[in-house]
Amino acid sequence: MADAPVSAADLQGFHLFAGQPEPDLAGLASAARYRRLADREVLAVRGERATDVALVVSGRIALYVEHEGRPVLVMTLGPGDMLGWSILREDPAALTTARSSGPTELIEIPAERLLDAATGCTPMAQTLVRRLFGIAADDLEATRAQLLRLGREGLITAG
Repeated sequence: MADAPVSAADLQGFHLFAGQPEPDLAGLASAARYRRLADREVLAVRGERATDVALVVSGRIALYVEHEGRPVLVMTLGPGDMLGWSILREDPAALTTARSSGPTELIEIPAERLLDAATGCTPMAQTLVRRLFGIAADDLEATRAQLLRLGREGLITAG
């Protein structure tokens, strides 16, 4: 399937696009592409610039961060999941390192095309959406950092 074109119907199989009319998805589908990853192939590296979102068609993607010189598993994504929503921020960079766990097939969509579809194509709207996503991503990053500190600081209690 890696060489086959992505169709609007293929996109409709994902929660993000479920229920959207095929004509509305045609532009995104034409910009999207299938990609196959071999076992343990790196898709994204934490901190590096990212340009696409990926929809997992089959297989698994493991998301890692480095902590005290060792990889820490943050999350595992499977069929139907989306990877890369954080690249919709104003300064798009990967928040985790993403690596396939076994053979994996993805649909990749350029972030700019997804932004166009989500915002009506006005520059101001794109900036606002990027900033809103940036706030969400920054909050998630802060939460991740706090969770990693829990083991070193002891028990945190309220009040």
